[in-house]
Amino acid sequence: MNCPYCGEPVELQVDEEGGRHQRYVEDCPVCCRPWQVEVTEGLDGQWNATLRTTDE
Repeated sequence: MNCPYCGEPVELQVDEEGGRHQRYVEDCPVCCRPWQVEVTEGLDGQWNATLRTTDE
């Protein structure tokens, strides 16, 4: 994944106990700007994430 602001590669830690569909805000560890994070678990057990700027 890449930060939608600065473009730097980032790694997300998924809370597998948080449910199959999660939404939260997390700050970029590089530029410190907040992302909107949406994480979903597919039927195959794989996690998929989308990062958006807070104004999207």
